[in-house]
Amino acid sequence: MPPLKPLKSSNFRREDRPLTVIAGYLGAGKTTLINRMLADAVAPFAVIVNDLGALAVDQALIAGQQGSTLTLTNGCACCQISADLAAQLERLRQDDFSALVFEASGVAKASRLATLTSQAEGYALAKVVTLVDGLDAPRLLSDAYLSPLIKEQIAAADWVLQTKRSEGVHPSLASISSNIGQLPSSGALPAALAPEYFFDQSGRLEAGIKAPLFQHRVIFPRPDLTPGLLEAFIVEHPEIERVKGWLVGPTDAVLVQATRAHFQARSGARAQGQGLQFIWRGDAELDFSALT
Repeated sequence: MPPLKPLKSSNFRREDRPLTVIAGYLGAGKTTLINRMLADAVAPFAVIVNDLGALAVDQALIAGQQGSTLTLTNGCACCQISADLAAQLERLRQDDFSALVFEASGVAKASRLATLTSQAEGYALAKVVTLVDGLDAPRLLSDAYLSPLIKEQIAAADWVLQTKRSEGVHPSLASISSNIGQLPSSGALPAALAPEYFFDQSGRLEAGIKAPLFQHRVIFPRPDLTPGLLEAFIVEHPEIERVKGWLVGPTDAVLVQATRAHFQARSGARAQGQGLQFIWRGDAELDFSALT
Protein backbone atom coordinates (compact mmCIF):
# COMPACT_ATOMS: atom_id res chain seq x y z
CA MET A 1 0.00 0.00 0.00
CA PRO A 2 1.41 3.42 -0.91
CA PRO A 3 2.22 5.76 1.99
CA LEU A 4 -0.42 8.28 3.03
CA LYS A 5 0.84 11.84 2.79
CA PRO A 6 -0.71 15.30 3.02
CA LEU A 7 -2.07 16.62 -0.25
CA LYS A 8 0.59 18.72 -1.95
CA SER A 9 -1.49 21.54 -3.40
CA SER A 10 -1.27 25.27 -2.97
CA ASN A 11 -5.08 25.37 -3.32
CA PHE A 12 -5.72 23.03 -0.40
CA ARG A 13 -7.48 24.57 2.57
CA ARG A 14 -8.23 22.82 5.83
CA GLU A 15 -11.97 23.46 5.45
CA ASP A 16 -12.17 21.86 2.00
CA ARG A 17 -14.02 18.54 1.73
CA PRO A 18 -11.87 15.64 0.48
CA LEU A 19 -13.01 14.30 -2.91
CA THR A 20 -12.11 10.79 -4.10
CA VAL A 21 -12.42 9.62 -7.71
CA ILE A 22 -13.01 5.89 -8.27
CA ALA A 23 -12.03 5.07 -11.85
CA GLY A 24 -11.67 1.89 -13.88
CA TYR A 25 -12.90 0.21 -17.02
CA LEU A 26 -16.39 -1.27 -17.46
CA GLY A 27 -17.07 -4.10 -15.03
CA ALA A 28 -13.96 -3.56 -12.91
CA GLY A 29 -16.00 -3.47 -9.70
CA LYS A 30 -16.38 0.26 -8.97
CA THR A 31 -20.00 0.01 -7.82
CA THR A 32 -19.25 -3.01 -5.63
CA LEU A 33 -16.40 -1.12 -3.97
CA ILE A 34 -18.55 1.96 -3.33
CA ASN A 35 -21.27 -0.22 -1.77
CA ARG A 36 -18.65 -1.63 0.61
CA MET A 37 -17.36 1.84 1.42
CA LEU A 38 -20.90 2.98 2.24
CA ALA A 39 -21.52 -0.03 4.45
CA ASP A 40 -18.28 0.62 6.36
CA ALA A 41 -18.64 4.40 6.63
CA VAL A 42 -17.65 5.86 9.99
CA ALA A 43 -18.77 9.37 8.99
CA PRO A 44 -21.46 10.38 6.49
CA PHE A 45 -20.17 10.98 2.97
CA ALA A 46 -21.84 11.61 -0.38
CA VAL A 47 -21.47 9.67 -3.62
CA ILE A 48 -22.07 10.89 -7.16
CA VAL A 49 -22.58 8.03 -9.63
CA ASN A 50 -23.11 7.81 -13.37
CA ASP A 51 -26.13 5.53 -13.13
CA LEU A 52 -28.13 5.49 -9.92
CA GLY A 53 -29.85 2.24 -10.90
CA ALA A 54 -26.47 0.50 -10.99
CA LEU A 55 -25.68 1.38 -7.39
CA ALA A 56 -27.22 -1.63 -5.67
CA VAL A 57 -26.99 -0.26 -2.17
CA ASP A 58 -27.95 -2.88 0.38
CA GLN A 59 -31.63 -2.55 1.21
CA ALA A 60 -30.87 -2.22 4.92
CA LEU A 61 -28.96 1.00 4.24
CA ILE A 62 -31.67 2.77 2.24
CA ALA A 63 -33.91 5.18 4.12
CA GLY A 64 -35.67 6.68 1.13
CA GLN A 65 -35.42 8.05 -2.38
CA GLN A 66 -36.32 11.47 -3.71
CA GLY A 67 -35.75 12.15 -7.38
CA SER A 68 -32.28 10.95 -8.30
CA THR A 69 -30.99 10.83 -4.71
CA LEU A 70 -30.95 7.97 -2.22
CA THR A 71 -30.67 8.84 1.46
CA LEU A 72 -29.12 6.15 3.64
CA THR A 73 -29.75 5.22 7.23
CA ASN A 74 -26.08 5.81 8.14
CA GLY A 75 -26.33 9.46 7.07
CA CYS A 76 -24.66 9.00 3.68
CA ALA A 77 -26.32 9.90 0.38
CA CYS A 78 -26.01 8.67 -3.22
CA CYS A 79 -27.06 10.76 -6.18
CA GLN A 80 -26.95 10.58 -9.94
CA ILE A 81 -24.72 12.94 -11.90
CA SER A 82 -26.55 16.17 -12.60
CA ALA A 83 -26.43 18.05 -15.88
CA ASP A 84 -25.15 20.98 -13.81
CA LEU A 85 -22.34 19.29 -11.91
CA ALA A 86 -21.05 22.54 -10.43
CA ALA A 87 -24.43 23.30 -8.85
CA GLN A 88 -24.70 19.73 -7.58
CA LEU A 89 -21.27 19.92 -5.95
CA GLU A 90 -22.20 23.21 -4.32
CA ARG A 91 -25.45 21.76 -2.95
CA LEU A 92 -23.67 18.72 -1.49
CA ARG A 93 -21.05 21.01 0.06
CA GLN A 94 -23.79 22.74 2.04
CA ASP A 95 -24.89 19.44 3.57
CA ASP A 96 -23.17 17.80 6.51
CA PHE A 97 -20.96 15.34 4.61
CA SER A 98 -17.41 14.63 5.63
CA ALA A 99 -16.30 13.81 2.09
CA LEU A 100 -17.41 13.14 -1.49
CA VAL A 101 -16.76 10.09 -3.68
CA PHE A 102 -17.14 10.36 -7.45
CA GLU A 103 -17.68 7.16 -9.46
CA ALA A 104 -16.21 7.73 -12.91
CA SER A 105 -17.69 6.33 -16.08
CA GLY A 106 -15.94 3.15 -17.13
CA VAL A 107 -14.87 4.77 -20.40
CA ALA A 108 -13.75 8.11 -18.91
CA LYS A 109 -10.19 9.43 -18.84
CA ALA A 110 -9.21 9.44 -15.18
CA SER A 111 -6.79 12.34 -15.63
CA ARG A 112 -9.54 14.55 -17.02
CA LEU A 113 -11.77 13.80 -14.04
CA ALA A 114 -8.90 14.48 -11.66
CA THR A 115 -8.41 17.90 -13.26
CA LEU A 116 -12.13 18.69 -13.29
CA THR A 117 -12.81 17.71 -9.69
CA SER A 118 -9.64 19.30 -8.32
CA GLN A 119 -10.99 22.67 -9.47
CA ALA A 120 -14.33 22.31 -7.66
CA GLU A 121 -14.89 25.11 -5.15
CA GLY A 122 -14.88 23.91 -1.55
CA TYR A 123 -13.33 20.51 -2.32
CA ALA A 124 -9.79 19.15 -2.35
CA LEU A 125 -8.92 16.18 -4.54
CA ALA A 126 -7.85 13.51 -2.05
CA LYS A 127 -6.98 10.67 -4.43
CA VAL A 128 -7.74 8.88 -7.67
CA VAL A 129 -8.15 5.12 -7.25
CA THR A 130 -8.30 3.00 -10.42
CA LEU A 131 -9.69 -0.55 -10.37
CA VAL A 132 -8.58 -3.13 -12.92
CA ASP A 133 -10.21 -6.51 -13.51
CA GLY A 134 -7.28 -8.89 -12.96
CA LEU A 135 -8.94 -11.68 -14.97
CA ASP A 136 -9.63 -9.45 -17.97
CA ALA A 137 -6.38 -7.47 -17.85
CA PRO A 138 -4.51 -9.47 -20.54
CA ARG A 139 -7.32 -8.91 -23.06
CA LEU A 140 -7.70 -5.24 -22.23
CA LEU A 141 -3.98 -4.48 -22.42
CA SER A 142 -3.50 -6.38 -25.69
CA ASP A 143 -6.50 -4.74 -27.38
CA ALA A 144 -5.21 -1.93 -29.61
CA TYR A 145 -8.54 -0.09 -29.32
CA LEU A 146 -8.84 -0.22 -25.53
CA SER A 147 -5.30 -0.42 -24.18
CA PRO A 148 -4.52 3.33 -24.42
CA LEU A 149 -7.54 4.10 -22.24
CA ILE A 150 -6.72 1.35 -19.71
CA LYS A 151 -3.12 2.51 -19.46
CA GLU A 152 -4.28 6.13 -19.05
CA GLN A 153 -6.59 5.17 -16.20
CA ILE A 154 -3.69 3.38 -14.53
CA ALA A 155 -1.16 6.17 -15.13
CA ALA A 156 -3.53 8.84 -13.79
CA ALA A 157 -4.19 7.02 -10.51
CA ASP A 158 -2.62 7.56 -7.12
CA TRP A 159 -3.36 3.93 -6.36
CA VAL A 160 -4.28 1.02 -8.65
CA LEU A 161 -6.17 -1.95 -7.21
CA GLN A 162 -6.64 -5.26 -8.96
CA THR A 163 -10.04 -6.92 -8.54
CA LYS A 164 -11.47 -10.41 -9.18
CA ARG A 165 -8.13 -12.26 -9.41
CA SER A 166 -7.07 -13.72 -6.05
CA GLU A 167 -3.70 -15.29 -6.87
CA GLY A 168 -1.58 -12.15 -6.90
CA VAL A 169 -1.22 -9.21 -9.24
CA HIS A 170 -1.32 -10.30 -12.87
CA PRO A 171 2.10 -10.02 -14.59
CA SER A 172 0.62 -7.90 -17.39
CA LEU A 173 -0.32 -5.27 -14.80
CA ALA A 174 2.83 -5.55 -12.73
CA SER A 175 4.90 -4.90 -15.86
CA ILE A 176 3.37 -1.45 -16.44
CA SER A 177 3.08 -0.13 -12.89
CA SER A 178 4.75 -0.76 -9.55
CA ASN A 179 1.92 0.97 -7.70
CA ILE A 180 -0.64 -1.85 -7.99
CA GLY A 181 -2.20 -3.57 -5.01
CA GLN A 182 -4.94 -6.13 -4.64
CA LEU A 183 -8.43 -5.33 -3.42
CA PRO A 184 -9.65 -8.11 -1.10
CA SER A 185 -13.03 -9.48 -2.14
CA SER A 186 -14.24 -9.67 1.45
CA GLY A 187 -13.38 -8.46 4.90
CA ALA A 188 -12.26 -5.00 5.93
CA LEU A 189 -11.32 -2.53 3.21
CA PRO A 190 -7.81 -1.04 3.23
CA ALA A 191 -7.74 2.03 5.45
CA ALA A 192 -6.40 4.14 2.60
CA LEU A 193 -9.73 3.77 0.76
CA ALA A 194 -11.56 5.80 3.40
CA PRO A 195 -12.91 8.98 1.74
CA GLU A 196 -11.12 11.15 4.30
CA TYR A 197 -7.62 9.92 3.38
CA PHE A 198 -5.37 12.10 1.21
CA PHE A 199 -2.58 10.84 -1.04
CA ASP A 200 0.50 12.62 -2.27
CA GLN A 201 -0.51 13.41 -5.87
CA SER A 202 2.72 14.90 -7.17
CA GLY A 203 3.35 11.92 -9.43
CA ARG A 204 0.00 11.83 -11.22
CA LEU A 205 0.31 11.81 -15.01
CA GLU A 206 -1.81 13.55 -17.64
CA ALA A 207 -1.88 11.19 -20.60
CA GLY A 208 -2.53 12.84 -23.95
CA ILE A 209 -4.49 10.01 -25.52
CA LYS A 210 -7.38 10.08 -27.93
CA ALA A 211 -10.17 8.38 -26.02
CA PRO A 212 -11.84 5.51 -27.92
CA LEU A 213 -15.42 5.94 -29.11
CA PHE A 214 -18.30 4.10 -27.43
CA GLN A 215 -22.06 3.93 -27.96
CA HIS A 216 -24.71 3.11 -25.36
CA ARG A 217 -28.41 2.34 -25.27
CA VAL A 218 -31.06 1.03 -22.90
CA ILE A 219 -33.38 -1.60 -24.37
CA PHE A 220 -36.45 -3.29 -22.92
CA PRO A 221 -36.17 -7.02 -23.74
CA ARG A 222 -39.15 -9.20 -24.51
CA PRO A 223 -40.56 -11.16 -21.51
CA ASP A 224 -39.48 -14.58 -22.84
CA LEU A 225 -35.83 -13.64 -23.39
CA THR A 226 -33.64 -16.07 -21.43
CA PRO A 227 -30.17 -15.40 -20.00
CA GLY A 228 -28.79 -18.01 -22.40
CA LEU A 229 -30.11 -16.18 -25.46
CA LEU A 230 -28.78 -12.90 -24.14
CA GLU A 231 -25.34 -14.40 -23.52
CA ALA A 232 -25.32 -15.83 -27.05
CA PHE A 233 -26.16 -12.39 -28.45
CA ILE A 234 -23.21 -10.88 -26.56
CA VAL A 235 -20.87 -13.59 -27.84
CA GLU A 236 -22.05 -12.95 -31.42
CA HIS A 237 -21.29 -9.23 -31.08
CA PRO A 238 -17.68 -8.87 -29.87
CA GLU A 239 -17.99 -5.08 -29.98
CA ILE A 240 -20.21 -5.24 -26.86
CA GLU A 241 -18.16 -4.38 -23.77
CA ARG A 242 -20.77 -4.11 -20.99
CA VAL A 243 -24.36 -5.18 -20.31
CA LYS A 244 -26.22 -4.62 -17.05
CA GLY A 245 -29.85 -4.55 -16.03
CA TRP A 246 -32.91 -6.76 -15.69
CA LEU A 247 -34.67 -9.51 -17.61
CA VAL A 248 -38.24 -9.29 -16.34
CA GLY A 249 -40.54 -12.25 -17.04
CA PRO A 250 -44.17 -12.91 -16.13
CA THR A 251 -43.25 -14.47 -12.78
CA ASP A 252 -39.63 -13.65 -12.00
CA ALA A 253 -36.76 -11.26 -12.69
CA VAL A 254 -33.07 -11.84 -13.41
CA LEU A 255 -30.29 -9.34 -12.69
CA VAL A 256 -27.66 -9.43 -15.45
CA GLN A 257 -24.07 -8.22 -15.06
CA ALA A 258 -21.87 -8.94 -18.09
CA THR A 259 -18.58 -7.91 -19.67
CA ARG A 260 -16.51 -9.55 -22.41
CA ALA A 261 -14.90 -11.69 -19.71
CA HIS A 262 -17.85 -12.44 -17.41
CA PHE A 263 -21.56 -13.22 -17.69
CA GLN A 264 -23.63 -13.40 -14.51
CA ALA A 265 -27.41 -13.82 -14.30
CA ARG A 266 -28.90 -13.91 -10.82
CA SER A 267 -32.59 -14.54 -10.14
CA GLY A 268 -34.30 -12.10 -7.82
CA ALA A 269 -37.63 -11.92 -6.06
CA ARG A 270 -38.48 -8.74 -7.91
CA ALA A 271 -36.88 -6.34 -10.32
CA GLN A 272 -35.34 -3.22 -8.80
CA GLY A 273 -35.14 -1.60 -12.23
CA GLN A 274 -36.15 -2.03 -15.83
CA GLY A 275 -34.29 -2.54 -19.06
CA LEU A 276 -30.79 -3.54 -20.09
CA GLN A 277 -27.98 -1.03 -20.55
CA PHE A 278 -25.61 -1.88 -23.44
CA ILE A 279 -22.23 -0.21 -24.03
CA TRP A 280 -20.29 -1.09 -27.16
CA ARG A 281 -17.24 0.18 -28.99
CA GLY A 282 -17.21 2.09 -32.27
CA ASP A 283 -19.76 4.33 -33.99
CA ALA A 284 -21.91 1.66 -35.67
CA GLU A 285 -25.44 0.96 -34.45
CA LEU A 286 -26.43 -2.45 -33.08
CA ASP A 287 -29.57 -4.31 -34.16
CA PHE A 288 -31.43 -5.30 -30.98
CA SER A 289 -34.50 -6.72 -32.73
CA ALA A 290 -33.56 -10.28 -31.71
CA LEU A 291 -33.87 -9.24 -28.04
CA THR A 292 -36.99 -7.09 -28.17
